[in-house]
Amino acid sequence: MRDFVWFIVIGILFVLLGLLFILLGWQIWKKQRMDLIISYHCDKVSEENSRAYCTLAGIGVLIIGIGFLLSGICTVLIRSLLVFVPMTAGVVLGIALLISAGIKYNH
Repeated sequence: MRDFVWFIVIGILFVLLGLLFILLGWQIWKKQRMDLIISYHCDKVSEENSRAYCTLAGIGVLIIGIGFLLSGICTVLIRSLLVFVPMTAGVVLGIALLISAGIKYNH
């Protein structure tokens, strides 16, 4: 019974964290909120590239959020260590998009 409670608590925390990342990613992507990104990562992005940079960075953050959200839902339903697969895939893919956005546009 005690493990069941911990899986639910961890699942809820992952869902909340996922929703936060999805909200931030949506704001960066659709609203072009470059102020939500640390200035070091976007201080050399030109005006003409800011829209493309925000799109790529926002989608990266959004994918991280989707990975956490799916892991949270799976944690509550499945209660297995395999629930960390969507989170890991989302974090790896999201960070890859963030790094590629920085390399491509922040120079």
